Amino acid sequence: MAEEVNGLRIITLSPFEIHFSQTRIRFEFQDGRTLQTALEETKARDTTFEEEDAILLAPPFPRIEVTRWRCKLRDAEGAPRIDPETGLELYSQEERWFTFDNRRLCCLQRAAAAKWPKKVCCEVYEIPPALARTRELRKFDTRSSGFSVLVGRREAQNLDTWCWRTEVGVPAVQESEPGVVMPGLRRRRPESERQGAGHFRGRRREAKEEEEEAERSFPLQLLRSFLLFMIIYLSLRVCMILWRKYKAGSGTDSVGELENSSL
Repeated sequence: MAEEVNGLRIITLSPFEIHFSQTRIRFEFQDGRTLQTALEETKARDTTFEEEDAILLAPPFPRIEVTRWRCKLRDAEGAPRIDPETGLELYSQEERWFTFDNRRLCCLQRAAAAKWPKKVCCEVYEIPPALARTRELRKFDTRSSGFSVLVGRREAQNLDTWCWRTEVGVPAVQESEPGVVMPGLRRRRPESERQGAGHFRGRRREAKEEEEEAERSFPLQLLRSFLLFMIIYLSLRVCMILWRKYKAGSGTDSVGELENSSL
């Protein structure tokens, strides 16, 4: 029976079985560590996988999360491919393992490619499709069905492409598969209608963001108003105190002059 942590099953897969969910990743992790550094820190030990001798990777980061999913097919520009007969979006013909942790997967695949042709595996968290659908699947934008990924910053002119098949010298998988229509999906509306609806949603989203921003900034505005009031109040108090001292001093001087004149 598979081990579970926080309700998620821990399963063992080959990094080559797992696909990228995004088109591009950066060279470094959020903590500043580069992919190369993580690769160099990845350990390995002997194990048994699918009843064969294998190598189990022990990377310097937590287990990646994977889910079984039919990937939405996209063209080279990133637009969803449409079935000309039904007008519905096309999906991959079979379910595959996809991950939400694309940089970690790239590191694992590089470590596995370095051990080729030995069988390599890693432990991962299996995310149920129902849970994955409510979390990260909206971010799926891969244009290669997850077989490869671009590596580099968004503004870079020439991005590197990582594909484990190219790295180890085996034939690449045909990325432009025919695709199938998923049952229960609605017909994709024409571009003009989507743009109009998108504009309306964009205006509504902007209005909501402005309202939320106003709510967030209200306490700060209130604090600023209070501080301004206190500054003005204290300034007036200081002026009044100085004025009273001045008047008191003037009165004392006048009394002294009268006494001197009487003498």
